[in-house]
Amino acid sequence: MIGIIRYSAGNTGSVQRALTRLNIPSKIIGKPVELGSVSGVIFPGAGAAGAAMKQLKKVGWPKAIRSYKKPFLGLCLGMQLLFDFSEEDETLCLGIIKGNVIGLSESLTRPHMGWNKLSSGDYAYFVHSYVCDPYDPSVVTMTTTYGGDLCAGVQQDNFFGVQWHPEKSGDVGDRYLLSFYNLCK
Repeated sequence: MIGIIRYSAGNTGSVQRALTRLNIPSKIIGKPVELGSVSGVIFPGAGAAGAAMKQLKKVGWPKAIRSYKKPFLGLCLGMQLLFDFSEEDETLCLGIIKGNVIGLSESLTRPHMGWNKLSSGDYAYFVHSYVCDPYDPSVVTMTTTYGGDLCAGVQQDNFFGVQWHPEKSGDVGDRYLLSFYNLCK
């Protein structure tokens, strides 16, 4: 069973619909105590870093997320919040992956929205105005190009993240979600 963290900045409904379509058992969890009942977690994200961290702190999520030992997948803002700091709202984030989240260049159209090619050769759907900049480049699992190479995926220990939206990315997203589910079994 995959848990989908519910907080005011997440797009939990679209993630759960994608998992249901793929026959992946899931449930939405709203409290840290529910982490024990799932074999892995998806941390969806849509919205702003400052408001999201405020909501997470209100319910007590930061400590629980930092100490989680099973597979954990952050999507878009959910990936960004795994880092130390975001320029968006000057936000201290979870500090699981060392590095910062920085704004896309003002010379680019923001948000970066639509289909873009991943370093794997597949196309994925993006919607973001900020990008992760890890201190250790070895945590980067995939990139995309938008005004230069951008971090599109990370992994550190049991924490995974993608800047794109697997739940909206067709076949490549389905394969990614199924792969994550298999890791959680």
